[in-house]
Amino acid sequence: MTDNFQSNVLNKSTWIKLFILTLFLFQSGALQANEQIEKSTQFTMDRDTAKSSISHFKANKLDYLQNKKQLKKIFEVSKEQNWETLHLEAAALYAELLFRDEQYDALNTHVNKYLAMEAIQARWDLYLLLLEAKLKYLSQQEEQTPAKTLVKKLEAWLPERTINEKIIIYRALAYYYTSSDSLSKTLDVSLEGLNLSIEQADNASQGFFLRKIGDAYNYLNEKDKAVDYAKKAIVAYEKTQDHLLTAKAYWSLGNALLDVGNSKDAIGYFKKALLYFKSVNMQKGVTFAQYSIASIQYEHGNYKDALSTVNQNIALATTAGVFDMQLASMILLSDIYEKQNLYKKANDTNDHVFLLLDKFSRSIYKSDFLGKRYKLKRHLGYDSDAFEAIEQELFYTKKHLEATSENHIRSLQVKYEVKKKEEEILRLAHQNDISAFKAKEEYQQKLIWRLSTAIAFILVLASLWLFYRQVAQRKKYHALASTDFLTKCLNRRGIMQLAENIIKEQATTIAIVDLDYFKKINDSFGHDIGDLVLIAFANAAKQSLKGNGEFGRYGGEEWLFILNTTDVSTINTIFSDLNKNLSKYCAEISSKNTSFNEPVTFSVGAAISHSTQNQLDDLIKNADKLLYQAKESGRNQVVIN
Repeated sequence: MTDNFQSNVLNKSTWIKLFILTLFLFQSGALQANEQIEKSTQFTMDRDTAKSSISHFKANKLDYLQNKKQLKKIFEVSKEQNWETLHLEAAALYAELLFRDEQYDALNTHVNKYLAMEAIQARWDLYLLLLEAKLKYLSQQEEQTPAKTLVKKLEAWLPERTINEKIIIYRALAYYYTSSDSLSKTLDVSLEGLNLSIEQADNASQGFFLRKIGDAYNYLNEKDKAVDYAKKAIVAYEKTQDHLLTAKAYWSLGNALLDVGNSKDAIGYFKKALLYFKSVNMQKGVTFAQYSIASIQYEHGNYKDALSTVNQNIALATTAGVFDMQLASMILLSDIYEKQNLYKKANDTNDHVFLLLDKFSRSIYKSDFLGKRYKLKRHLGYDSDAFEAIEQELFYTKKHLEATSENHIRSLQVKYEVKKKEEEILRLAHQNDISAFKAKEEYQQKLIWRLSTAIAFILVLASLWLFYRQVAQRKKYHALASTDFLTKCLNRRGIMQLAENIIKEQATTIAIVDLDYFKKINDSFGHDIGDLVLIAFANAAKQSLKGNGEFGRYGGEEWLFILNTTDVSTINTIFSDLNKNLSKYCAEISSKNTSFNEPVTFSVGAAISHSTQNQLDDLIKNADKLLYQAKESGRNQVVIN
């Protein structure tokens, strides 16, 4: 080609190649320009260049993460050159970079160092930016006392600060109140912050506060409004170069769209968010976006793509230590395998999640998984694992209920407070009319006063109703925790508790009953028939006892009976009646399932207690030995001691 250029002889093919090359260079010019800026900062950085770049960062004309090398260079050079004012400005911006880059320990060290400097305390705008970063860090810590102390300081400073300084404070407070689930306070500061950021044409802050208002509607389950405000936040963010917050807004809008059933548009926003998170290697963001995409692919029946996406996400979440996403992705993987009838893989994956269950951050996540585990194990015939899963699901459901039920009254109060502010929110969002926020018309005040009186009365009634419901729920879950899921009689925990109480009050008989050859029934006729036999036995036992005692499922096909008698003849009569009634119920099973023709019998070991001083464990051990004798003697008999 060099010879052709030298001789100035270019054939048609060469001209086409040259045109394509020129077009490519032109289209990639924007990317190269940014690289050139970064390269130039590696070699030279004068004061004017640093000052100009800082102005661009502050005005949201540069993305922090995409230009982090440049910002870091400004921070380092300004320190080396002793450009004190510029260095303090760079230090405040660098704190935000560390937070976005998820370098939390480095952020804490950095912020503490600069907050201790006297020079920074003379610059309130920079001082508050550092405190904003500090509060974000403290909000993530387990011990919340330092965060609460800082919040009180910021609230006290608000009246005397400038508009731009107030916006910073409102942003910091909104972040903290969101993290501490203080919805009413989040809404208050978001409204005030949105008001001021509109006045100052601060698009990035407008986007931030609009997202918070959208979150409020999402909390109130008003999904259409949540979508509307998420879209408004994106419009505000897209006027800036703050691509991280724009990407987070895309992800939030995607979730809101999913809630209203619009998965087609949702996946588009998730992919936009994923593109940015990957570009800056934000692993946590990538795991959340990829999981959302995989979930939609699964719901649409696109199992091949869902499988590929979810496997990538498991590997990334495991490496990054994002445990909720790791386990959620593994659960989704198990679901995909089930849909493909790959039950061994589904079961192995499910068992893996079960071993890592404690890594889940919330009880509700554990409860939801255990519900799925129960269904899978039942389908595969692993009854012991299945019933263990259902008992644990009840335990974690109860824990979740206890942790959240006390928030119901507060949530109801918040709902009324948000409703009172709704007109103010709409004026801000739709009209950008600043004066409308300050105008408090007299009729509105009178209306609010009257509504407040009515709301107070309603809240009293609601509080009483919620208290009653909470008591009822606790009773319900206590009953569920003591009841066998299949037969609706007492389970092991329930019958053992009852037995402990009864033997302290009266002489009684403890009997262990075991269905003969039950495994053969399961193997020959299937677990469905086995379940019907267990239900038949429970019904026969209820009919036979007739107030002479209690019984419960001790485990598998074993049952524990507590008889209100120590008379041997009466004991034999009870189990004779039980044998007859069981035959009757099993005949009904045979009539509906003609292949089932197996006689069902049982063996009994009964230990008589003649004293209230007897220990339950001793009686059960004795009954167990007697049951063994009954089995060894040929089954289908009662052995009493």
